[in-house]
Formats: sequence, C-alpha cells, structure tokens
Amino acid sequence: MKEKPKVVAEDPFKDLSAYDNKKRKAAIIFAFIGVFIWFMKVMFL
Repeated sequence: MKEKPKVVAEDPFKDLSAYDNKKRKAAIIFAFIGVFIWFMKVMFL
C-alpha cells in the first residue's frame, strides 16, 4: 500500500499588498488585545 505524498497548502495571504498585510497584522493584534482585556475583566472583576 502506497502512501500519498502530503500536499502543502499554499499561503492564502501571499498575494496581499503591503497595506493589506499591515491591516491584517493590526486586526490580529487588536483581537488579541480585546481577548486579553475580556479575560482580565472576567477574572478580576
């Protein structure tokens, strides 16, 4: 029985412009900060 070679998925974000990459990074950072603030409120308030 032969195993199929693993197919490496292409990076879906490789075609983004520099501005779109900055927006994506900013959105990810903003989401992490939001989750962190929510977690602190839940834990300590």
